[in-house]
Amino acid sequence: MILFFVMSTFVNAQDKWINFKSVDFAFIAEFPNEPKKSVQKVPTAVGDIDMYMFTLQSTNNDDNNAIYSVIKSDYPEEQFENADDEYNNTVLNGAVNGAVTNVNGELVFDNKIAFNGYPGRSFKINIDQAYIYMNAYLVENTIYITQVICMKQKDQNEDINRFLGSFDIIKVKGV
Repeated sequence: MILFFVMSTFVNAQDKWINFKSVDFAFIAEFPNEPKKSVQKVPTAVGDIDMYMFTLQSTNNDDNNAIYSVIKSDYPEEQFENADDEYNNTVLNGAVNGAVTNVNGELVFDNKIAFNGYPGRSFKINIDQAYIYMNAYLVENTIYITQVICMKQKDQNEDINRFLGSFDIIKVKGV
């Protein structure tokens, strides 16, 4: 009977994840709980842009990961009017290099990926006592970034891929 209770508790803990959908920001992702939305201005080579963040920070030491987040930023459309693969690659290089520099980290890997036909990067950053896993997707003039931060002793846990793999862009019909 005790074993059943322990197993039920474990299964219920695994099932607490929610499908979070933002129509306004055109994405869906599976989070362990409801994320909080924030926005900040970020200086870029093309001027300040708004960076919208949907972040869940763990308050429980038993959680596999410290932070889960989806970030969305729109660049000026005119910057991408004649964008080709080389230009898109330069933008994604900037996202990777900026992330590594911002946390004073060390790049562990950086892989080119495609997402629904759009270019992207999957990369991992080593910082003091943690790793940051990030996927960056360039969708026309919008960059989406999914991020998980885990303590080194919990590296490569299954929730990293669960979160990163749950992200999707949703099509929203214009008004």
